[in-house]
Amino acid sequence: MMETSVLSVLQIYGLAILLGALLGLERERGQEHMAGLRTFILVTLLGCICARISQVASDPWIISSGMAAIIVLAAAGHFTMARENATPGLTTWVALLVAFGIGALVGFEQTVAAVAVSLATTVILYFKSILHNFTHSLSERDIYAIFQFGLIAFIILPILPDRGFGPYKVLNPHNIWLMVVLVSAINLSGYLILKFGKKHWGGPMVGILGGTISSTATTLCFSRRAHENHDFSMMGAMIVALASTTVLVRMTLLIGIIHPGLLRNMALPMTAMFLSGLIPVFYLWRRTRSQETPEPETKNPAEIKQALFFGVVYGVILLAVAAARDYLGSKGVYMVSLVSGLTDVDAITLSNARMAAGGRLLESLAAGSILIAFISNLGFKLAMVGTIGTRRMFNWTVLCFAFLALPALLLLI
Repeated sequence: MMETSVLSVLQIYGLAILLGALLGLERERGQEHMAGLRTFILVTLLGCICARISQVASDPWIISSGMAAIIVLAAAGHFTMARENATPGLTTWVALLVAFGIGALVGFEQTVAAVAVSLATTVILYFKSILHNFTHSLSERDIYAIFQFGLIAFIILPILPDRGFGPYKVLNPHNIWLMVVLVSAINLSGYLILKFGKKHWGGPMVGILGGTISSTATTLCFSRRAHENHDFSMMGAMIVALASTTVLVRMTLLIGIIHPGLLRNMALPMTAMFLSGLIPVFYLWRRTRSQETPEPETKNPAEIKQALFFGVVYGVILLAVAAARDYLGSKGVYMVSLVSGLTDVDAITLSNARMAAGGRLLESLAAGSILIAFISNLGFKLAMVGTIGTRRMFNWTVLCFAFLALPALLLLI
C-alpha cells in the first residue's frame, strides 16, 4: 500500500511538472524577461498542490486563493515591465493562469483533460505568427461565415425539440439540425483551410479540400476553368477525381460519427475504392505537377439558406427512405439512393446511417444504398464535366471515375 501511494503521488506531481515544462519551454523560446520554464513548472505545481489540499481539507476556496495569488503576481510583473518601457503582452500572463488550472486538473486526477488542455495551449502559443497571419487574411465574408456557423450550432440547435414528428416519427428537428451542424462544420473547416493555404498548395491539396467542402462545386468550378483554358484539362480532371475520392473519407467520417458499426459493412469496398481511385490521380499529378493551379472559387459554406436547404433535403430523404422501405422494400431504398445521390451524398449517407443506428434499416441495405448514391453522384459530376468542360477533361475523368467506382460495382453486381 505504501509503494502504491508513493507511486501515485510521484505520477501526479511528475505529470504536473512535465506539463508545466511543456508550456515553459515554448515561452522560454522567445521570451527573455517574462515567465519561462521554471516559472511555469512552479505554477503548475502550485495548482496541483492547491487541488490536493482542497480535497483533503474539503475547502474549495484554496483553489480560488491560489488562482488569486497568480493573478496578483502576473499583474505585478506586467506593470513592472510597463514601467521599464517594455512592451509587455498579456499572452504569457494569461498562459500562467491556464498553467495553474492545468496543475489543478492534475491534482484532481483529470489526467486526460490536463494533457489535452496543455497540448492545445502549447499549439496556440507556438503558432502565434501563423494565427496572426490567418486572422489578417480573413475577409468580412469569412468572419460572417464563422458567425453564421455559431448561429447554426449554438443558437438554433439547442432550442429545437428532440422528438419525432410526422409519418414514421423519423422527422426529429433536433437530430436533423444536428446533421446540418455536422456537415456545416466540415464544410467550414475545409473552407478556412483552403482560404488560408490556397497560395501555397498545388492541385492535390485543392482537390482534397474541394472534396471536403463540396465535390460538386469543385467539379463545376474546374470544368469551367478547363473550358476557358484547354491546357488545364488534365489538371482539372485530376482535381475533380481527387475531390470525389476525398468524398469517401468524408463519408467515412460521417458514418463513423453516426453509426460506427455500419463501417464494418463498408470498410472493404470504401478502402478498395479509395486506393483504386488514387491510381489515375497519381498518374495525372505526375503529368501536371509543373502547372500552376488556378485559384478555386469559394463561397460561405455556412450560409443559413444553404443550411436550411440541406436540412429540408435531409428530412425529405429520411421520410422517403422510411416510406420506400415500408412500401417497396429494399428496391425502394435503392431507388431513393439513386435519385438523391445525383446532387448530394451527405444527406443519404447521414439518413441511412441514422436509420441503421436506430434499427429501422438493415446495415447491409444501408451500406449498399450509400454506395449506390456515391456512384450516382459520380454519374452526375461526369455529366457536368461532359457538358461544361472539354472533351479531353471528360475522357480523363471517365477513366478516373471508372477506377473509383469499379470496386463498388463489382460488390453490388
